[in-house]
Amino acid sequence: MLQKLYDKYVCPHLINYAMQMKPFRKQREKVIPSASGRVLEIGIGSGLNFNYYNKENVSEVFAVEPDRILLEKAQQNAKINNITLNVQQLKAEELPFDNNSFDTIISTYTMCSIPGLSSAMSEIKRVMKPNGKFLFSEHGKSPDINVFKWQKRMNGIQKRLAGGCHLDVDIPNEIIKASFKLNKIDSMYVPGPKFLSYHYWGVASPLK
Repeated sequence: MLQKLYDKYVCPHLINYAMQMKPFRKQREKVIPSASGRVLEIGIGSGLNFNYYNKENVSEVFAVEPDRILLEKAQQNAKINNITLNVQQLKAEELPFDNNSFDTIISTYTMCSIPGLSSAMSEIKRVMKPNGKFLFSEHGKSPDINVFKWQKRMNGIQKRLAGGCHLDVDIPNEIIKASFKLNKIDSMYVPGPKFLSYHYWGVASPLK
């Protein structure tokens, strides 16, 4: 009961606060300006990517977000940034869009908390145009074995505190498993506790 109340009323506000910290802002700045055409954001959160859009290159913005509080914050941020946002309170595992619908699909700090990540990645590939691009910035599995062990140990606490977030998701492997090609990928520790701060970011495209 307490967990459900926490997840509903406290967790969304904590996530929104954490995602506005400087390391996350700097990571968004590295990938979001490349968005173009018809855009879909997966797990848009509170819409913190909008500030980094090159709006001249973006024609439409769609999004899915399972949390109502974050969704409402995203709508507010869209208005502040003069973006017309088409958003639905849905999970990424079953996207309500036609095949080959989007030029750009964005995932920032979302893959860690999707229960059916393989299904979600399949859906992302389905709704992406054949020449589309998948922009991502995610925290995930550390290459350092001692840090990785701590990630495994801390997963139970992290999932309860951060809306189902897993610390040790192998981001590159999950993208490749979904039949994407990694066109560009970088990784490093950003400022913060090591078990939380190993980041991957880049661009992928669907394999033909």
